[in-house]
Amino acid sequence: MATASVADVGLGDPQARLRVYLANRPSLEPFAYPGDVMPLADGDIAQINAHEGNHWRKIFNVFAKFLHELKFNGTEKFSRWQDYRDARMLHPGSGVALCFGGPSTMTSKPSQQIILMGKQFAEECGFFKTDGAEWLDSRFASNRSGSVVTPYFDYRQLSDERIRYLVTLLKG
Repeated sequence: MATASVADVGLGDPQARLRVYLANRPSLEPFAYPGDVMPLADGDIAQINAHEGNHWRKIFNVFAKFLHELKFNGTEKFSRWQDYRDARMLHPGSGVALCFGGPSTMTSKPSQQIILMGKQFAEECGFFKTDGAEWLDSRFASNRSGSVVTPYFDYRQLSDERIRYLVTLLKG
């Protein structure tokens, strides 16, 4: 099983098999600079949303919708993605992490999936210099190891239709 690399800092399961990377981080301590991948507890997402506002609410909601559609690591046990978000997402054992900044490598391992959130961020991380990196359409890109670039986790950019497309890419 993959473990967090030295460079990974964010929120979620330190042993995450699915890691989503984004350029920004919440400003609320201790979530802003956790030191490594910090598992969340009940109420932490609500606390971040209350302090940070709509931006982070969208990220968490779209992430939960995506994971629920993917049927990742037990999400199908929850009848609604909202219940999964509040009770399990980014908790210990969830298998997922939301990492701040770029990954130490753009190569997904067989036991780990890498997703980069946003075109500009992926370019800044050097994704398009990796082996076989190519645009699949105007919004999604992948490389030979299976790492994927997606639109930012926002309702308009990563709509339900695009979430379903992302799921097909990962299950492909």
